[in-house]
Amino acid sequence: MTTTTPDTNSPEAVRNLVRERYAEAIARKTSCCAPSTTVDTRAISQGIGYSADTLKAVPEDANLGLGCGNPTALAALQPGELVVDLGAGAGLDSLIAAKAVGPEGRVIGVDMTPEMLKSARKHAVDMGVHGYVEFREGLIENMPIASETADVVISNCVINLSPDKPAVFREAFRVLKSGGRLAVSDIVLSAPLPEWVRGLADAYVACLAGASIEDEYLGVIREAGFVDIKFTRTPAGGLLLGDCADPMIKGAVDAIGKDGIEEFTDTVWSYKITARKHVASCASVTSRV
Repeated sequence: MTTTTPDTNSPEAVRNLVRERYAEAIARKTSCCAPSTTVDTRAISQGIGYSADTLKAVPEDANLGLGCGNPTALAALQPGELVVDLGAGAGLDSLIAAKAVGPEGRVIGVDMTPEMLKSARKHAVDMGVHGYVEFREGLIENMPIASETADVVISNCVINLSPDKPAVFREAFRVLKSGGRLAVSDIVLSAPLPEWVRGLADAYVACLAGASIEDEYLGVIREAGFVDIKFTRTPAGGLLLGDCADPMIKGAVDAIGKDGIEEFTDTVWSYKITARKHVASCASVTSRV
């Protein structure tokens, strides 16, 4: 298993690391949250914004407890909309989106990990939504989706893992219709992480080492062409030392050590970001709500 992060100048090396670790996440059974061998993903997800009723409506195995927010709620999805889910994983947000848009709508989840796609497709069949939910293998930096077809693009704690974040937001802009909406939950930093932390593979796959500073992250959204950029943020550093944490985060804590984690917990934030595609020429505005 890789212990140090590959050269971030090699996008394929970074993707291979992420693909390897997230393939392993499908089979992970251990937990810091309970004495059983099953991760308490329901508790994790309720802690980041999902309601118990929402989680009950989708197959339990679709929830790997790997998010940092609930972008489906942030997006205010409507019946009949076409939704694209970036980094769909085992399908949790895509399946929740399916309940919101209904059979008259459509959901396309994009992921680069075959094991995740296999799981997500099974869950769509089990839930009976496979007629209008599909999962496509591909990179979120180069999506296999036609331009100007989506009403909404969502993503949950995935873009920070990309070695080319500007490309991700350019692609999101491309696939959205004019007036289409972006709704993203992600980890963003208020100050750089220590260099030694940024070199750890466990910190990268736990959405830490690849996370951007706020100005940089919001800047690439704006540069992609989005307008009406709005965000809220909540401290996420405390989650790193909690008794119940994202299973990827537990690996990072073990690698870094609690003393090391305490050096930067106050710089790690969970961001909820919305924006809109508008093809007319106008100035974008960023505001905190």
